[in-house]
Amino acid sequence: MPDIAVDYELLNQVAQKARTLKGQVQAAREGKQDYTVNETGAASVSTAIRAYYSVWKSSFKRSEEKLEKLGNLYDGVARGWADWDFRLAGEASKQEASLAADLYTTQKKIWDDWQAAVAAGNADPNDPHAPKPPADRPGTWTTDDGHGNTTTTTYEYGADGKPTKITTTQHTNTGLTSTDTTNYHADGTYDSSATDVYGNVTTTTGNSQTTESGNTKTTNDTFNSTTKDPDGKQSTTTGTTNSVYNTTTGHRDSDTTYTTVGPDKDGNQETVKGTTHSAVDLNGHEVVTTVEVKADGSGTKTVVTDGRTEEWKSDSADHDSGWTTSDDD
Repeated sequence: MPDIAVDYELLNQVAQKARTLKGQVQAAREGKQDYTVNETGAASVSTAIRAYYSVWKSSFKRSEEKLEKLGNLYDGVARGWADWDFRLAGEASKQEASLAADLYTTQKKIWDDWQAAVAAGNADPNDPHAPKPPADRPGTWTTDDGHGNTTTTTYEYGADGKPTKITTTQHTNTGLTSTDTTNYHADGTYDSSATDVYGNVTTTTGNSQTTESGNTKTTNDTFNSTTKDPDGKQSTTTGTTNSVYNTTTGHRDSDTTYTTVGPDKDGNQETVKGTTHSAVDLNGHEVVTTVEVKADGSGTKTVVTDGRTEEWKSDSADHDSGWTTSDDD
């Protein structure tokens, strides 16, 4: 199957133009429709204008509704693809920043150890194979596709050289944006605030502890998040994540278990329990499987493979059985 390329920037432009046209149609429908003879020069012309608006008023209204739906459709698709792309690009940028920060720490330690050996008389300061001093500590990483679409990650460091604040911001040339900022504290706790392409704002507090063994980093994380959408609806999520990352190959596996309490699509309060498994292989391909179960045992399964989404539903999701595709409705 060939790869699918989606220009969500173009979709976003179409959505914006559809809404602009809708506004123009609405302005015409609600604008002045009753002209005097002095303004038109003839009573017949004034009558014809009024008759025109009387006949076409309903059609204008229907056109506005269709343009609004069209704008929402393209906007939804554009933001959906942008959201996935942003998350992937954001994680890649953070990983690049993390590797660069770790590399600097390693190079500085090698340099400091060499300097100490020279000072103690245990190394020749003129050795041509002596290590080089590290460059300035990296603080900002930016990718730019040349068309006004950028991803920027910045690091701030504490006195011990460890990151205390990481911010990732993404912009597209049509105005889609996302940003997240995380503050890290010495005791392993952290707090973050993120705004996605939909305008949802999520604030999180948590505790993350990482252990290293050889080329493996294992991170255990407990978190509590609150998400508020642009309409003011709010939900809370608590959970834990276990993530294993191979620093040599880039392979990552993570498992998250969480509980979300908040309004459903109809505004009714509900509790959903979920599990998410995420795996990134050696080529950077990512598969994310999420199962969410409601109080009555029904629920959904979503599998996202490199941005391609498949969905299933079941009345016995709590037993991970009885799945049917969403297309079977």
